[in-house]
Amino acid sequence: MADPLKAYLASLPEYSSARAQFLYSSLSARKAANPTGYAGALSWWRLTLSSLVSKGLLGDDKLILVAEEDLKEKLRWDKIGRPLSLGTVISELAQSKDYVPLETFLASGSATKGSSWLSLLARPLWWGVSRVFGSSEGGEGADEAEWTARKGDWVVKELVERAAAGLIPKLSDLHADAISRLYTIKTFQSKLGALCLPDVVLSERDCSVLAKHLSLKGICIVQGEVIKFAAPVTTSPIALTITESDRGILTLLNTLSSLDTYITSIEARIATEQAQAVSYNAKKQLTLVKSHLVARKRLEALLAQRVASRDKLSEVLHGIEKAVGDEETMSALSLGTSTLRSILASPNLSLDHIEETTTALSDTLADANDISEAVSAVGQLDSDLEGEVEDELKSLVESVEREERAEKERERVEKEQREREERDKERAREIEREQRESERVALEREKLEAEEKQRVVEEKERVRVQEDQEKKRLAEEETRREEEVAEALKRSEAPSGEVEEKEQRTAVPAE
Repeated sequence: MADPLKAYLASLPEYSSARAQFLYSSLSARKAANPTGYAGALSWWRLTLSSLVSKGLLGDDKLILVAEEDLKEKLRWDKIGRPLSLGTVISELAQSKDYVPLETFLASGSATKGSSWLSLLARPLWWGVSRVFGSSEGGEGADEAEWTARKGDWVVKELVERAAAGLIPKLSDLHADAISRLYTIKTFQSKLGALCLPDVVLSERDCSVLAKHLSLKGICIVQGEVIKFAAPVTTSPIALTITESDRGILTLLNTLSSLDTYITSIEARIATEQAQAVSYNAKKQLTLVKSHLVARKRLEALLAQRVASRDKLSEVLHGIEKAVGDEETMSALSLGTSTLRSILASPNLSLDHIEETTTALSDTLADANDISEAVSAVGQLDSDLEGEVEDELKSLVESVEREERAEKERERVEKEQREREERDKERAREIEREQRESERVALEREKLEAEEKQRVVEEKERVRVQEDQEKKRLAEEETRREEEVAEALKRSEAPSGEVEEKEQRTAVPAE
């Protein structure tokens, strides 16, 4: 069966191109030399690690990156090896608050605000200044030191926020009553763990992290293993707290869940005993048949006891649920009563004030009718009325013209905004092209340097071979000269008669 992690990595375009070698190389060594490529590599690793964690391809956790030695081994790629710069990547993400240590996150009392990831694009200027005024050189040693310092469990904030955004809209349908808003970490995981991210279920550690995040947003409160959500719609000014009643209700719910599991187990055992009894009866082994029937009867009696206990607990929980609902209803009625009493206590609603107001209104309407009749009876006011109408018409026309000008101005601003966004996108694409080109040039330069080193090595080897051959030839010539000298000395030391006889033997006869 294919490894899902390897299959997913193979689907990424970078793993089928030369860029994978750059991404797996020592990034700290390129921080000052190639800042654009460095920022692009960090962005790629941030997105890739988030995707791997959220899909559960690196382990059970979907919101937490476990940075241990086996992480490098899991990310090993053929012909490239293990990534060298995970320590540098995690260090940068920790500085930008995209990653937060698990213990720090769970102990925090407020939401952690991180710097924008786009700020990485501004870092090349800082790196350039550091090159001018001095900075330490990076390399594999620096990467390994960062890795050693950054090992551990890291909360991926982006994934926590994504999980919260997936869960929060569903809570109103899940928390209609008070009891349904109470959880332990285990029940949170079993009931809500599959509702946060697509196609995966959060682990218990993920649920602890998510519950902490929701508590920082005021959506719930967490105390130890107990989680209590706020009502979907509430106007109560009272702070959310976990009471002893809440803990008691959770204990009853856990006991009821345990009883359900135990009852299911007893039913399975009864079925097994019955099957064994039938099997032995077919074999005429009556003693064993009787034994299994007795065991079945005992289990049935135990089942009846546990079912009765479960029914009693269910009845108690039903009563608690009804009482809690009644308490919420009475609280709402009490609030409504006090609100209505406060409104009715207003001086404007007293009977005397109402009578005075209606009388004054009648007198005012009568005066208005008298004035209207008097104005209508005066003929010379028609020109004044016409002037007022003309003024109002002019005002309306000017208002329409102002609205048209404002609309044109809005369209112009929107057009400029679209053009500016298009330029920004084009600039981003240009930066991406420059980044890829710089990476290609860097790889090409490394390749040429490697070939040059190989050529130098081969040239040195060729020169060495030639020198060895020349030394061998000179040695052979020296040996030959020594032999000739020895032969000459030997001839000079021989008797003259022997020399003459030898010369006669070697002489060529004349024709």
